[in-house]
Amino acid sequence: MNDIDKNVLMEKLAENYSFISALLEGIDLDIPVYEDSEWCIKDIVGHISTWDRQVTQSLLAFNAGKEYSIPAFDEDVFNQQQVVKGRKLPSQQVLNEWEEARKDFIATIQEIPLNRFPGDVLYPWGDERGGIAKLVEYMIDHDIEHRSEIVKAIDSR
Repeated sequence: MNDIDKNVLMEKLAENYSFISALLEGIDLDIPVYEDSEWCIKDIVGHISTWDRQVTQSLLAFNAGKEYSIPAFDEDVFNQQQVVKGRKLPSQQVLNEWEEARKDFIATIQEIPLNRFPGDVLYPWGDERGGIAKLVEYMIDHDIEHRSEIVKAIDSR
């Protein structure tokens, strides 16, 4: 891993944020995303923000010589709990928190020295370990997956 690779990961995170943010301009965030679920665009944005925060916590712990994972993690339960919390917030606050979470995520990556970057990080879901680049790539793929769902929801209106 070198500075260029690390910068590419940070740029991808920033680009995904910008792409999704532009998609959401002037869009009703209450548009449903899934036919078989109550999740709407606002919930997806909050979900992305939640995972940015969780990954940031794992990276901060790693950089401090510690480990972090979500206690008693059950993916479906955790995601639904976070969505329920986010539904209480105004849409603009969800957007603001996502922006802040993404900035923190990128800043945390920047702070990790290159010699520690390959690392052996406990991922926040607790049953997987690996390098920082792999974890960041997971989150980039996560963005792309949800970005596609948002585009589909908007296009179906």
